[in-house]
Amino acid sequence: MENQTLDQQPQAKNMNASINVLTILTFIGCVFAFISAIFSLYSSGKSMERIPLMQEQAYQLSETSETAAEIMMQSIDAIRKQYENRYLLLIVNLLATGLCVFGALEMRKMRKNGFYLWLTGELLPILITVAIIGFNLMGGIVLGASLLFAGVFIVLYGLQVKHMH
Repeated sequence: MENQTLDQQPQAKNMNASINVLTILTFIGCVFAFISAIFSLYSSGKSMERIPLMQEQAYQLSETSETAAEIMMQSIDAIRKQYENRYLLLIVNLLATGLCVFGALEMRKMRKNGFYLWLTGELLPILITVAIIGFNLMGGIVLGASLLFAGVFIVLYGLQVKHMH
């Protein structure tokens, strides 16, 4: 049996600077996502308390702007749906955050499967939230911002996949 020296061992791919920066940013984003998921659980009850005031405002708006009143009513509906599904949304967001963390850890090891785990964690809460709450003007603005931010990271990580195994 022959002894191999360290320089004869098969070399694992080294993490490049781009993956290092992207995964650090991902870990920071995951901390914010975790805090946001917990905060959303508790704030959904406070939002429900504001519905009577919002309904009154919608009624007042309907006298001057039917469109503004409709946007207000859509917001009320979204608040109700978010409250009714708050535990499901919490579980989805925590699961997705976990997938993002695990995927980023795998990408730090230069494993391609980490990208797909991270991608699932990145897109899952967006898709589930739209499926549960629906799509309206205010939600569309948040959705657009989320997709834009996610899209930038998808492209940046996507450019690094070729370096992974």
